[in-house]
Amino acid sequence: MKNALILATALIGGALLANLLLTDPGYVALRLGGRLIEMSAVTFALLLIALYFLVRLGVQIWNARRIWQQSQTERRRERARRSLAQGLLEMTAGDWETAETTLTRHVRDAEQPLAHYLAAARAAELQGMAGRRDEWLTRALETSSEARVPALVMQAELQLKHKQVSAALATLEQLEAGGESNARTLMLLARIYHQTGAWQQLQALEPRLRSMRGITEDMVDQTLAQVHLDRLKAAGASADKAQLQAVWKAVPKSMAQRADVAIAYARAAVACSDPDAAEAYLAECIARQWDEAAVLAYGEVEGSDPLKPLEKAESWLASRPQDAALLLSCARLAIRAELYGKARSYLETSIGIRPRPEAYQLLAGLMEQLGERERSLQALNDGLALAVGRRANLKVRARRWTAGGRSDPRLR
Repeated sequence: MKNALILATALIGGALLANLLLTDPGYVALRLGGRLIEMSAVTFALLLIALYFLVRLGVQIWNARRIWQQSQTERRRERARRSLAQGLLEMTAGDWETAETTLTRHVRDAEQPLAHYLAAARAAELQGMAGRRDEWLTRALETSSEARVPALVMQAELQLKHKQVSAALATLEQLEAGGESNARTLMLLARIYHQTGAWQQLQALEPRLRSMRGITEDMVDQTLAQVHLDRLKAAGASADKAQLQAVWKAVPKSMAQRADVAIAYARAAVACSDPDAAEAYLAECIARQWDEAAVLAYGEVEGSDPLKPLEKAESWLASRPQDAALLLSCARLAIRAELYGKARSYLETSIGIRPRPEAYQLLAGLMEQLGERERSLQALNDGLALAVGRRANLKVRARRWTAGGRSDPRLR
């Protein structure tokens, strides 16, 4: 409809213009080089239109080579983009050798050769081809100065994967020296400091980790918590109470309130012959924030007074009577206080709510101590069935007896 209106308008306009020009075609005179050129206005207009199209044609001919070159360049780049996409799909499918070939086939025509080289390095790494991996990483570093960061980060990751900690640290220090660190760089540095026990460097790195965009508070807390856990474990292994206190003093207050850190401190304190401190801090931790792992650890602490932690645990039981972990800890504490009847009741209730292999094992030991051997064996069997996920299905055939009263030897 729109095209029809345009055509109709053009025809009407052309008819009106033709009618006007027939009555008065106009007159144009041009003097060039002493010559007078005369023509009608219509002829002059047609010449101008022809000149315009000739100029356009000349410009297109002049630019034809450049346009052709641009089209060829774009065609090659499109081919490189397709090879990158295809190579990534092949990597995802696990065809790493083909992916490496596809990724590097048209790399010279790529807009971002870095992406091709890094992906090819990853494919070579997945094949276990260290030589080709390093070659692609070297080429990635040579593409441009902007390629340093992703290429060096990948190089550091691969070095850490192969336990080349010193080489990885040197690689990351190149980025640090150039002020090119990012979130991934800092996390890798934190990982190296953790592995090497460089506690002071990790502490100095903490403010940057917390202020870096892309690193969450949980990631930082988890990284630092693991360091504290390792240090507490080492202090416990040394059985040096003074060393444990020094390590515990260095733990930030916010970190010390984590259940896993509290449990690690409690176990280290027990190893350093200070179970009362372990029991007191676990009780404080549980009162502040209920945690099942801390409750189970509380039941394992053997303090100087077995009744005191039992009373504390039973006070929690008043508000959590169906907590299987708390019942199990109460059972442990009751056994330690030689309250065997109460311990049995706690164990059987805990198993009825949530069976655990350790609860069955504890019940079996208790029944053995009380002289109920059959009940002990049943508890062990139930615990084993729970641990392996099924019970043994054995069909025992009745013995066949001969006329002489002896069993058939074929059935023995």
